[in-house]
Amino acid sequence: MSEVATPRRKSLLEHFSAIKDNRQSCKVMYPLSEVLLLVVCGTM
Repeated sequence: MSEVATPRRKSLLEHFSAIKDNRQSCKVMYPLSEVLLLVVCGTM
């Protein structure tokens, strides 16, 4: 019997890491992906 390969699920952090961060690097305290994750969790 052949097994069906299931696609790997990405975490929210992996999805958010693909977003380009256009902020000024000298003013960045936290990575954009982590900020977006906190915003999503805060709105739930």
